[in-house]
Amino acid sequence: MRSAIATVLAAVFVASAARAQEDPWGDNARQPETAGKSEPTPEAAGESAQKAEDLSDDDPDAQAEVEKSAAELEAVRKAEEKAGLVPQAPGAGPRDGISVGLDPTDPIARDLSTALGPGLDGAPLADPAPAGSVAAKLPELLGISEEELRAKYDIPVELNDAVVAYIRFFQTDAREHFSKWLSRSTRYIPMMRKVLEREGLPLDTVYLAMIESGFSAYAYSFAKAAGPWQFVVGTSRRYGLLTDFWVDERRDPYKSTIAASKYLKELKARFHGDWYLAWAGYNAGEGKISRAIRKEKTTDFWRMMGRGRTLRAETKHYVPKLIAAALIAKHPERFGFHVDYDQPRDFEEVRVPDATDLHVAAKAAGITFEELRDLNPELRRFCTPPGGYTLRLPVGKRETFLAEYEKLDAKDRLSFTEHRVEKGEPLGKIARAYGVTEAAILRTNGIRSYRQIKPGRMLVIPMAGASRGMLAGSQLEDRHARGRAQARVATAADTAPAAKRLSGTLYTVKPGDTLWTIAAKFSTTVDKLRKLNGLSGRRARALQVGQTIAVRET
Repeated sequence: MRSAIATVLAAVFVASAARAQEDPWGDNARQPETAGKSEPTPEAAGESAQKAEDLSDDDPDAQAEVEKSAAELEAVRKAEEKAGLVPQAPGAGPRDGISVGLDPTDPIARDLSTALGPGLDGAPLADPAPAGSVAAKLPELLGISEEELRAKYDIPVELNDAVVAYIRFFQTDAREHFSKWLSRSTRYIPMMRKVLEREGLPLDTVYLAMIESGFSAYAYSFAKAAGPWQFVVGTSRRYGLLTDFWVDERRDPYKSTIAASKYLKELKARFHGDWYLAWAGYNAGEGKISRAIRKEKTTDFWRMMGRGRTLRAETKHYVPKLIAAALIAKHPERFGFHVDYDQPRDFEEVRVPDATDLHVAAKAAGITFEELRDLNPELRRFCTPPGGYTLRLPVGKRETFLAEYEKLDAKDRLSFTEHRVEKGEPLGKIARAYGVTEAAILRTNGIRSYRQIKPGRMLVIPMAGASRGMLAGSQLEDRHARGRAQARVATAADTAPAAKRLSGTLYTVKPGDTLWTIAAKFSTTVDKLRKLNGLSGRRARALQVGQTIAVRET
């Protein structure tokens, strides 16, 4: 009996030891990740529809920047494929022609396939990329010892074949793009380092943003990641970044740096201070790295890179790519780069009380539209969002803007309303009701096809008082409709019978009016209107035509 008990205890001990070896950091104790997808609930379906609307195209000016930056990222990715640093599509690799003419069942074909092995991403292997386990030397760094080199960085730096491969890649195939990245780096690095320091992260973590986006605020990848730190919408919302019809805060260099800092701190804690694994987790997701640790039975990133097939090639090369970028960025002349650096994007902020056309705002500040857009890349539309927005201006332009903005009538800033599409309601009918063209509505809402206009969708309608719509404002709108849509201020004497309990300047609600448009007409804010009229909840959202409200106190 004792021997049987001893045998059972020994088996339990061995199993525990095996589990500890397979899961060195106890990740098995975490909740398992759901592999499948459950049937969507109505609430989830509604949220998906909202997300789809949030990710619709921006207005033409912003969309042009997005497409330009997306093309740059795609060009770099294609160059990596060509250089054999990431797997190529089937048929594109240099070895793929070897088996031409061989039947798949031919023993020679099978032997050849076994010898070459499967690709890391299911594609045939290109020429093997350098491993990260072999130390290397660079003639560009002669005279600097490894210890001196590491002392120049506050992130871990290794010099091996994989790192050298990416240094050579940046010097050759990607030279044009990397030169642009170096030039843009000084736009944001001073600000980013301040945020990183405040969050307790290594300052050289900024070079992660370099390989993610090339320091482009408008960067957008095929995986639908956006901004300098390349967040997808789901992850960005976890860290407080808003993406909706009006703004995409993933593109805000300051806000996204704060979000990236929080995410990286969590990754570092999860992987017990190992920055290589934290960076890999930033690329692939923390769950993928934890699975790789369990499967490969190691927490050494370089061993994981050289021996395992759990991680995709992109993730395996992410760390050496980051180190290579950091090495060149701090010693550009040694690596043959002569850089014309951009000026830092210093700014000051001003609160805009309601929706304002960006062209009008730029004119008020005495700057170009492009300068204003460059400082506010999160804006997706031609105007600031309704309800107030903190706008960024070049240093020294705040007072000029405030003085000129005060001189503007509400109709010169912007005027629009919202309309929820009803079943069987064609766009032409909506356009006629508001006195604008169908094209104006389509372009204002970033809609490319009539099929996207479905019941329940909220449309933003450029109104008659607007100085500029998405298609040049007044040219798009029916002059007669514009005349009918002009608001008239009703005096207290005119409206007293309908509003005995109200005082001050009164206004009678017209078709198409919302609190936003009324606030804009009278140079006030939605909050002030709500307080003045005791409006809250549904009452604030359900204004009735003919209703009288106070717009100014006596």
